[in-house]
Amino acid sequence: MNIDLNKLLKQVTETAIEIGNYLKTEQTKLKASAVEMKGLRDYVSYVDEEAEKLLVTALKQYIPNAGFLTEEDTVEQVQKEYTWIIDPLDGTSNYVHGLAPYNVSIALTHNNETILGVVYDPHANEMFTAIKGDKARLNNQVISVSSKDELKNGFIGFGIPYEMDNQTAAILKNTWQHFGHASFRLNGAAAQELCFVACGRYDAFFHSGLSAWDVAAGAFILQQAGGKITDYNGGTNYIFGKEVVATNSLIHTDIMDNIINSNKVD
Repeated sequence: MNIDLNKLLKQVTETAIEIGNYLKTEQTKLKASAVEMKGLRDYVSYVDEEAEKLLVTALKQYIPNAGFLTEEDTVEQVQKEYTWIIDPLDGTSNYVHGLAPYNVSIALTHNNETILGVVYDPHANEMFTAIKGDKARLNNQVISVSSKDELKNGFIGFGIPYEMDNQTAAILKNTWQHFGHASFRLNGAAAQELCFVACGRYDAFFHSGLSAWDVAAGAFILQQAGGKITDYNGGTNYIFGKEVVATNSLIHTDIMDNIINSNKVD
């Protein structure tokens, strides 16, 4: 099956805008009674599920026999030659509290290789996109990672997983030890924060406890913008391995050595 990626990208971005408009409308109506807890600090609402149904229905029209990996399990979870990896509402915790950022995250893989990525922020009306063989873009303008070449004075995003372990505690302590000479931010929307590295707003981003739909689209956009992404071991299992270190590539070693794998922890 041959796919015109440029045509498909146009269709997917139009769909992302439709889902984003739905999210914006429903956020103004959302009541606390409609929010449930999937786990500790892990929120879900009817919006997550309805947005996923809308997104799946649209994507099925573009590639009828494609598989899906989704957060809310509104469709059979199966990988095929072509597979959509999607989260129609990344940043749910922000969303249910009336905050931003939150986004629509859509990735397409072909034989396990990502070939399309879209991350749309309806609040800021920012559309991050990339397709195989082309550069990453923000609202159709080419983007690239920052040129920062050291951790000092870096601007770095990070996330805190729902479940804490000793490794996470050590990484957070390492992070705290660098508060004096670098700036750190928690935004709560991993797909978007990967795109912040892609467009040079962040110099790096690290997080664990993630799922494939949190990572796939943003990781691909980052790579097409010249960035580097690995798991905490420096390997390539960042989509399904639940942990990411994403950088402009120039400070990747600094982040790995001084924060992720530093032994300077009591």
